[in-house]
Amino acid sequence: MQVHLYSTAECSLCQKAQVLLEKLQKEFLFDLKYTTLTEDHPRFADWHIAVPVVVINDKRELKSVIDEAELRKVIREERPPTKLYYFGKFLEALGFLTVAVGLMAGMQGDMYTDLYFFIGGIAVFGAGRMIEKREMRRD
Repeated sequence: MQVHLYSTAECSLCQKAQVLLEKLQKEFLFDLKYTTLTEDHPRFADWHIAVPVVVINDKRELKSVIDEAELRKVIREERPPTKLYYFGKFLEALGFLTVAVGLMAGMQGDMYTDLYFFIGGIAVFGAGRMIEKREMRRD
């Protein structure tokens, strides 16, 4: 994913946006480029009043005051989930299914099978949930 920050020379909002982007770069792992707008830049007329301008994947633009929550939301939308994220979701579903099988065994009076399936299902669900949450932080 490519994130580009356009700014002007003595802009305090641009400096705050740069600090925010550098913080989020460690979390979301994207390529970050900086450009200082000058009068010879093709978008200078459009953006020189609206700086800082953050362009994500050459599609999404955020201008002026950059809100961290909004920026996080846009970055997550632009970055598709990984295969590991879907594996975590699969493990969660498998955990639910395992618990359901354990409950069915418990209804038939097989207490130990019920207990094993129940504990195993919770463990599988928990592992899947941890993987999903970790991948969501990277998204």
